[in-house]
Amino acid sequence: MHPVFLKIGSFELASYGLMTALGYAAACLYLVPRLKKISLDKDTFWNLIFIAFVGALVGAKLLFVLLNWNQLGATFAEKITMVVRDFRYGFVFFGGMIVSVGALIYYMKKKNLPILKTSDFMIVGLPLGHMVGRIGCFLAGCCYGRPTTLPWGVTFTDTHSLVPPQLLGIPLHPTQLYESVANLLLFLLLHKLYNKPHKDGMILLLYIACYSLLRFTIEFFRGDYRGAFILGLSPSQCIAIVISTLAFTSWIFIQKKGTSHGK
Repeated sequence: MHPVFLKIGSFELASYGLMTALGYAAACLYLVPRLKKISLDKDTFWNLIFIAFVGALVGAKLLFVLLNWNQLGATFAEKITMVVRDFRYGFVFFGGMIVSVGALIYYMKKKNLPILKTSDFMIVGLPLGHMVGRIGCFLAGCCYGRPTTLPWGVTFTDTHSLVPPQLLGIPLHPTQLYESVANLLLFLLLHKLYNKPHKDGMILLLYIACYSLLRFTIEFFRGDYRGAFILGLSPSQCIAIVISTLAFTSWIFIQKKGTSHGK
């Protein structure tokens, strides 16, 4: 595909980085006009966005390093070099989500913000941004799929893409686009349900459950190294099972104890 969107002299604008930035912009453009719905001031909102961004970056990179430590090199120096050599790639979404959630909860408690109500509001924009970001993965060739004979298989030919040389020219599952489309549908669902009466926390839990399910499924079509954890499932699939179970349990608890938040 097109891992480099623009090149001027020695300057290169990576497609992945560009689409990630556009993804954050899309989420913010959706949320900012709606801040009055939860009486959230802009300074606090941008602080939340900054915390989410940094948490996602750090957490996603850390989990990638933990899951791929043995593949990063033979020595400690080689491993560290591989981690910092190209910081544009090599992230695991669940790691970013876990760290971001922890950091955001800490900040919201410190600011005395209603955690569930604020989280419901913020989470609606996440799949919109994620949808755009996954297009960046597609352009860069990361998170590529397994070989397929299906008519919508995508062939990568650019040697600068992250698809390994042995898979160039071979039709692959466009797993990046699968996830992009799934995130778009999830965004539309959350947008519709958020604007209907709901109990605080229900939109957040719906996102967690739905994303975990779609990620669990898409992992079966991924062709990049996923690692093996339990019963042949990847670490991300195992995390998805745990998180979706917690989300379902919390859903039941909130249904019994929560209060309705009308629109």
